Amino acid sequence: MIGDIVAISRLRMASDGAGVSTLVAFFGCPLRCKYCANWICHDKNTPKKSYRPEVLVSILKKDDIYFKMTGGGIVFGGGEPLLQAEFIHEVCKMADPLWKKRIETSLYAKWEQINLLMDDIDEWIIDIKDLNSKVYKKYTGKDNDMVISNLKYLITILPKEKIWIRVP
Repeated sequence: MIGDIVAISRLRMASDGAGVSTLVAFFGCPLRCKYCANWICHDKNTPKKSYRPEVLVSILKKDDIYFKMTGGGIVFGGGEPLLQAEFIHEVCKMADPLWKKRIETSLYAKWEQINLLMDDIDEWIIDIKDLNSKVYKKYTGKDNDMVISNLKYLITILPKEKIWIRVP
């Protein structure tokens, strides 16, 4: 199993939750947001690295002490990390259970991909572009029906402390 990653950003503070974190940014996203901050995840010419889960975990272990001492951990972002949910699931199984595991997602994914990570992810950072379907489509090029449906279901399953909703 391989994960296509465009960047690993270490020693991040105050941008992805409490503590020191390492952002693992995945290649690929189904949305085409007009003001995308990570457009490189769409560009086929973007240099990306393919990792096996155990190799990524060994890289993340470099910051083990920071994660444990500050309550930080891994942040899976992108692009849309849910497109590589199986890879993330494997990484989470191998990662230290004391590390926080967070995901930054648009929730534009099949429910099966979200559900696979339900027991793995400690905090869901959800970027809702807009609740108005016309504005959402104009901004992203897609309908927001799946996003709204996934969000409604997610909030019935998880405690509210595990969900952060952002409107970028």
